[in-house]
Amino acid sequence: MLALVGETLVDLVLEEEDPLRFTGALGGSVLNTASALARLGLPVRFFSEVGRDWLSLWSEAEMERRRLNPRLFRYPAPMPLALVRLDREGNAHYSFHRPFQAPYRPEAEAARGAWAFHFGSLLALEARAQEGVEALLEAAQGALLSYDPNLSNPPTPRERALILGYLERVDLLKLSWDDARLLFDDPLEAVRRLPPTLKVLTLGPEGAVAFLGEVEVRVPGERVDVVDTVGAGDTFTAGLLALLFRRGLVRESLPSMGKETLEEVLKGAVALSALACTVRGAGLPEEGLKAWRARFLRD
Repeated sequence: MLALVGETLVDLVLEEEDPLRFTGALGGSVLNTASALARLGLPVRFFSEVGRDWLSLWSEAEMERRRLNPRLFRYPAPMPLALVRLDREGNAHYSFHRPFQAPYRPEAEAARGAWAFHFGSLLALEARAQEGVEALLEAAQGALLSYDPNLSNPPTPRERALILGYLERVDLLKLSWDDARLLFDDPLEAVRRLPPTLKVLTLGPEGAVAFLGEVEVRVPGERVDVVDTVGAGDTFTAGLLALLFRRGLVRESLPSMGKETLEEVLKGAVALSALACTVRGAGLPEEGLKAWRARFLRD
């Protein structure tokens, strides 16, 4: 089982401006990763929070439909929203509306026994959620710990300190080039020197680079017709975790992963991320997913 924790949002994607018209979908960075893992047939358990309005009930039903096995903390408040505007290149620009103010209290014991625990994005940086995320990290002791900061803005001093604290604890760090530029003056060299056993830096259409001890692996991007890039990084993380899982790699064996295996895993994650760019929103096309599974999971 792979345990994950992150915010849940209803994404409202702008379709027209006069009058304003939106298309809604369930979203959230870690939720997108959990959804892709479930599509790949892996057992997931997703920890998050919802409100108590009709949109919250719809969100919970959608998580169940996606087989995310959700463990949800409920607030007496409306469902958080993310308004999304796509530019001409398909890149998303967000306006977040998040009403929850009370502390996040997850069902932490349900994270015990997980093979991996993945977390990140907005929820992992909120002061009100810090105690809850810490409880989940403690419960998941022994699991492979995976973190994706998924920054939308430059971190505050408090957020930067929290991120650096996470980096001292996790085994796998995935971050984008934009994340790295917001955190470090010299992104590539800084990421290379970070504490996690495996560091993976995505480079957009240029592919990705990974650092494992003294081993460095770089793979190119895959050319596709881009519809939009929503969820591409989250899907990359899903590909990374799925391929590590299917190869039986755990926290203890991660440092000894060979260069050839690392290159195969990185290629698979890049290919899955590229596939996500060929459809609208954070999803994967069925036929393309079948081909990916045959190519990288040997299904």
